[in-house]
Amino acid sequence: MNSNNHNILSGVSKLARLKFLLKDSIVYGGAAAVSKAVALVTFPLLARHFSISEYGMLDFFLVLGNFLTLLFVFGQDSAVARYFYEYESDEDRSQLISQSLSIQLLGLIVFGPFLWIGASANIFPVKVSSEKMELFAIVLLQIPFFLLINFSQNLLKWTFRRTYFLIVSLGFTVSQAVIVVAIVLRLDASVKLILVACLATSMFFAFLGIFFNRAWLSFPKNAFFVKKMLWFAAPYGFVCALDAVLPMMQRTIVAAQLGVYELGLFAVSAKIAMLMGLLVTAFQTAWGPFAISLHKQEDAIHTYNAVLKLFVFAACMASLALTFSAPLLIDILASPKYHQAALIVFPLTITLVLQAIGGVTEIGITISKRSYLSLYSVICSFVITLLAVWYLTLFFGILGIALGAMLGQIAKVSLSSWLAQRAHPMSWEYAPFLMLVGITMAIGLFQVWVLCVYGSEFWAVSMTAGIFIVSATGWRLVLGNSERKLLTAGLASLWR
Repeated sequence: MNSNNHNILSGVSKLARLKFLLKDSIVYGGAAAVSKAVALVTFPLLARHFSISEYGMLDFFLVLGNFLTLLFVFGQDSAVARYFYEYESDEDRSQLISQSLSIQLLGLIVFGPFLWIGASANIFPVKVSSEKMELFAIVLLQIPFFLLINFSQNLLKWTFRRTYFLIVSLGFTVSQAVIVVAIVLRLDASVKLILVACLATSMFFAFLGIFFNRAWLSFPKNAFFVKKMLWFAAPYGFVCALDAVLPMMQRTIVAAQLGVYELGLFAVSAKIAMLMGLLVTAFQTAWGPFAISLHKQEDAIHTYNAVLKLFVFAACMASLALTFSAPLLIDILASPKYHQAALIVFPLTITLVLQAIGGVTEIGITISKRSYLSLYSVICSFVITLLAVWYLTLFFGILGIALGAMLGQIAKVSLSSWLAQRAHPMSWEYAPFLMLVGITMAIGLFQVWVLCVYGSEFWAVSMTAGIFIVSATGWRLVLGNSERKLLTAGLASLWR
């Protein structure tokens, strides 16, 4: 164990800080992004192997597993990340870590049986005949192992053991993908068999992760850290739960109002949007520790503003580029039978961009330790999203799901940014990046209309023009001379 961690961002230039953030994004964020990208390896096989309805059901249960995991983590990862560096001794940190893990496992032991007992046919949006409860049982069995994997990855990241981190994070997803591919190619894979394979893989890497972190684990001597972590983590727990339940609710509304065919289309469009999620995940994974370690520096806000403008420029361009490529990607990764899914890719990708922007501008809430403020914006977003999704679906079909999610995220970013300013005022340069995001949203939604009315040929020409407008606007009006120099210098010197 090593507790001697110094703030290497203190007293260095803005360029050095941005290079550090970029490298951290590549190592830790990149690993998280690649983990998600591996799912794209199995996506084409599964989409072709199963019917649209079956694939929609598999996607539902996979999302359910992720939701339940976040529910039982309940913000403990955020709490440990916030307090880990406030203690210098290995013994204090060991107790902090061990008590956090105990909270998560105790919650699963207490509430897990009630979750199983309370499960009934009504909790599922569609019927899966007699296999329904078997599928739910497999998902429920995965949760303790998902908890241990999540815990291990975070601890390895906080203790800077990059090799072990990569073994657990990438090893888990790559092994899972290899097994799924083998099952699909060699056996007549069913939804149940795929979930069983995921269960077996999670068991192995859960125990491997605990083995790597065994030196940090100890028997909790008391509950000294429990109250502090619960108080800080509870708001983030509710936030994570609400954020995680939204994909579940979206899929439930699709199945209830439109049917399982549309559920499959929505699942495919979400997988394409996952490519945007790779960029967002890489950035968000590195941003949190970077921002917290830097916030006591007097010139931190200058670095924050540079990071935000550079990220928004890259993310807006990536969102439009992915939208432009969506029809081809769907044909290649899935099949032409999912071609209609391309219609909702842009609203889903720009929603991810907005989510990442909110993660930056609401950093004041984390710095002030007033985590409960996050609840206000998340609850507001949750309500607006559900109402908008339910209403817009009646008029726009599955496009209404994506539009509703986008409106909810706009509300969340706006409110959370305002609350963060009240909790910890900072000199954000809002105008440049808001202008670029607004232009990108207007162009992207216009392209959706063009695709519906005029078809793909005219849409391709219009989309090309839109990408050029956003790139020129971002480069000339959003990025100042300093940001342009930082971008070119940072990329040029990164690999020296």
